Amino acid sequence: MDWFTGPSLVIGITVVVGIGVLIALGVRYLEARSRRDEDAARLQLALTEPLAREPALAGCSVRPVVSLSMHGQPRVELTGWVTSGDVRDTAVRAVELEAARLGQRVRIVDRLDVVGHEGGMRRPA
Repeated sequence: MDWFTGPSLVIGITVVVGIGVLIALGVRYLEARSRRDEDAARLQLALTEPLAREPALAGCSVRPVVSLSMHGQPRVELTGWVTSGDVRDTAVRAVELEAARLGQRVRIVDRLDVVGHEGGMRRPA
């Protein structure tokens, strides 16, 4: 059993420990990502409710999509369409107020299309 010498045993133990450390780091990263995804889904649901209750948004389609980066504030992308610029401002304001009520600082990205009464679309300003 010449291959069970000191240097080969140290190399073998080092490889096993190194693999264990990499597995532990991978699990920790996946848990953090899963927690971020759950937090984003929870915030998205919380921001959807005031939009559904807002009477000015009746007949419009506004959906907040929340994404959380590893560091930094959550990003809320408002997608869908509204009937006027005032209604778009109402949607943005509703999300801002609800985020403030929840104690969240969010960055809002307005991707709402304004659909006029003629059926034409205008991109947000």
